[in-house]
Parts: sequence; C-alpha cells; structure tokens
Amino acid sequence: MDQTSGKQYMLSALRRKHMDRVPTTVLIGPYCSRLTRYSVKEILTDARKSTEAHLAFHDRFNPDSLVVYNDIYLEAEAVGCELEFPEDRISHPKRALLEDKTHLARLSVPDPQKDGRIPYFIEVCQRVSAHVRETTAVGLGHSGPWNIAMHLRGAEALLMDTATDPKFVHELMKFATEVVREMGDALIEAGFAPSLGEAGASCSLISPFIYQEFIKPYHKELCSYFRSKKRFMSLHICGKIDPIMEDILETGIYLLSLDAGSSLQKLAHLANNNLVIMGNVPTTHFSSGTRTEMEASIRQCIETAAAESGYILASGCEIPFDSTEDRIEHFFEYSRQYGRKFMAGNRSGVQGS
Repeated sequence: MDQTSGKQYMLSALRRKHMDRVPTTVLIGPYCSRLTRYSVKEILTDARKSTEAHLAFHDRFNPDSLVVYNDIYLEAEAVGCELEFPEDRISHPKRALLEDKTHLARLSVPDPQKDGRIPYFIEVCQRVSAHVRETTAVGLGHSGPWNIAMHLRGAEALLMDTATDPKFVHELMKFATEVVREMGDALIEAGFAPSLGEAGASCSLISPFIYQEFIKPYHKELCSYFRSKKRFMSLHICGKIDPIMEDILETGIYLLSLDAGSSLQKLAHLANNNLVIMGNVPTTHFSSGTRTEMEASIRQCIETAAAESGYILASGCEIPFDSTEDRIEHFFEYSRQYGRKFMAGNRSGVQGS
C-alpha cells in the first residue's frame, strides 16, 4: 500500500516534479451513481446523494484525485434553459433558450449563490472535499464559454451563425465568458480552481478557424483573469484537437485533459514540459475493452508522456455509465504497478546517463 497519499501524487504533477509512480485518476461521470441505490437524476439534483455516490467511488477505487461530476448544462439551466431529467441518463435541454437570437439581450448572468443548481454543485464539491481532502485531491469541471453558447443557442444554429452572423456569436461568447467568470469566482471562493469543459470545441465538430476566431480569444481572456486571482485554469476538450493544439497552448492554460482521439505524443512534444497533461486512455476500455487493451493503452500513455514531469494518467473523458467494476479496478491496479515500474526505470536511466 502507498505510504504517499493520492493528493501528494497529484500535487507532484501539478508542480511538475517526479515521485515514485505516475499519479492516476479517471473522470467519473454518472457512473458513480451505480455504486449506490440512487438514480442519475437523484445525484444531479440532490447534493447529499451526489456526495454519497462520489464517496462510494472513492472508497471502492481510491483514485489519486476525485473528480466531482455534474451535467454539462448547469450554467445554461441557471441562465434560464429548462432541462429534462431522465432517471438513468444525463439531463438535456427541452429546447434551445436562444432559438430567437434577439432574446440574448434579455439574459442576465446567473448568481452562483442562488440560481439554478449551481449552489447544489458547489455544495457537492465542498461536501466531497471535507471527507477526502487530507488524502485525495478534489477536481471538478464546469462548462466553458463555447459549451454554454452551444447549449443556449443549439449546436447547429451556432455553427451556422459563425458564417452568417459572426457579430452575434461574439456577443454571445462575451456573455458566456462572463458566466464562466462568475462561476469561476464562486468556485475560487469555495476553495477550488476553475476547470473548463468544452465538448463542443473539438475538431470533430468545428474547424480550426472557428476555434481561432470565436473561442481562443475568450479562453485566453479567462486564463489571464484567473491567473490574476492566483489560480490556474484547466481545460478539457472532447474528441480530436490535434489541428488546434498550438492555439490552445497559446491561451496560457495550466492543465489540459486530453481525450483519446487526440495525439498525446504531439501534445507532449509541443508542450515541452510547460503544461500539465492529463489523459488519454480510451474510455471504451472501461466498458468493453479487454485487459490486454487496457494495459497496452496505459503503457503507451505513460511511455509517451511520463518521462517529463507534469503528467497525470487518466481516462480520456468520462468513463461510460456501463463501465464495469473489474475493469475500473484493473485500470487503477495496473496503472500504479506500471507507473511505479516506469518511474524506477526512468530514475535509473537519468542516474546512469
């Protein structure tokens, strides 16, 4: 059993310092509800039940970092978007709040202390942290400005707007950026660091031009803002980001969570040990992969990125709802085993060079 705590391993990566093994975690997603008697709907609406589900995951698998889950529509709902809450699936909007673009002028930035479920989410983060903070790092995720813009306008309409009404897109992004700023301030006040999720900023959906013109300036602005508050900003983008990696690095982010669809080798080369990298084990391994596939991906990730400091082995994105306990357990066991073996070999190589 490790004498060093998971929190210490995570801090070592954030400080870009090596320890005896590679820090390891997963993005939990709604899977944690399966370790309790609660439905997905219950953990998305009840802070106590959500906390129990997260702690059940922590007690079962002992990750180095416990990443608190919420749905990606938290901010859009607080702005006024009405959601559906199925029992055992994630929530989704009933309709886009900005089907009529002129309604943007009517929207106001939500108050994180009282609007929508934002107070619930902050409460979950605080409850979870109170139980595990001595031994385990606590991570979280909330929507970035492009995600919020897409949730308010609708993905297809927003993508069309980038060509037909770019002025509107920038106005919407300015509003969404202010929402993120307010959310980030509330999280900082509660003792956490901003960590943006931008599923819609993937090059599986947008072009490099859209990122450069409509997203990058606002990511850069937010990085600068949170840095002025002495907090680093993390970013997760689903899918493939290879064509915009250099642009993302130019925003000034501190940590990038990389999905399995992107090249870890390219990112490690471009980052040149100036970025904390997290990822990018395929999430399919947790629900349908073989042990051989899981182990091969773990070795490849560690061998690609862990020689330099500042790497956290993790699932590329949220593990699937139908992940299996044995696969998750094997991920953590093998990650720690191989992560320790690799670091021992790495130190021997340095000493012998």
